[in-house]
Amino acid sequence: MSYLRLDQLSQSSLTETDPSTPTARPVSVLVVDDHALIRAAMSQLLSSQREIKQVVSSQNYAEAEAQASRLHPDIIWLDMHVAHSDSIAEIHRLRRLSPDSRIVALADVEDEQEAFAAIMAGAQGYRSKQDIDFDDIMSVIHALCRGEFVLRPELLTRMMQRLRAAALPLWGTDNGVGSRVLLRSGDINQLVHLTTREREILQLISQGLRDRDIAEGLHISEKTVQKHVQSILSKLGAQNRTEAAYLILHQPAS
Repeated sequence: MSYLRLDQLSQSSLTETDPSTPTARPVSVLVVDDHALIRAAMSQLLSSQREIKQVVSSQNYAEAEAQASRLHPDIIWLDMHVAHSDSIAEIHRLRRLSPDSRIVALADVEDEQEAFAAIMAGAQGYRSKQDIDFDDIMSVIHALCRGEFVLRPELLTRMMQRLRAAALPLWGTDNGVGSRVLLRSGDINQLVHLTTREREILQLISQGLRDRDIAEGLHISEKTVQKHVQSILSKLGAQNRTEAAYLILHQPAS
C-alpha cells in the first residue's frame, strides 16, 4: 500500500502545516481500515494537521457505522476491501447514518466498475491505494471539503462518458445526422416484458451494483446474473447496462 510509508511519516511534508496556507473550518475524519498499521499511520498523520480537529478510526464496518452515527464526521476515509464485507452496501448505510459526511473510497487496485458503483452509492471520491501517497492525503481532504469529486482524471473522464450516454435522451449533431435516440417513445413500456427476477436485477444495476454483488445478494451464481443481464438488454433493446438502468430510473410513477 503505497500511502503506508511508515518510515517516511516523520519526514512527511504534511507533519507541519504551513501557517501561510489558509485553512477552512476544523475537520473531523473517520478512518475505516482493517489494518492496524494503516489506522495508526493515518491517525498520526492527520492529528498533526492544525485543520484536523478530530480523528477516529474503525477496524470494521460495524464500528464505522457506530462512529458515523455518533460523530457525523466531515470525512470518511473508507477501505473498500475490509474482509468479509460488502463495501457498496456499506456506503449506502453510511450515507443514511451520516448524510453530510463525504466518503472517499480506497481500493487496493483501481476498478472502473467498482468506482462507478461507489460513486452511485454516494461516495464523493474513489482512489487506488497504489497511486496515493502521504503528500496527497490532505489534498484529497481539501478537495472533498470543497465539495469536489476526487477521482483520477482518466477515470473521471470515462465515468462522465458513461453518465452522459445514460442521461441524454438525444445525442447527436445539430442537423440530426448521426443522432442516436437513447430513450425512444415506448421504450419504457418494454419493461413489462421483463420477468420479476430480471426487474429485480435491473433495479440493482441502477443502484450501481456489480454482477458479483448482485449474485451474492440474491444467492445465485454470477454466471446466472450475467445471463439475466443479456436477456434484459435484448428485451429492452439497450446497448449496455447503463442504458437499461436509465429506463428503469425514468419509468413513470405508477
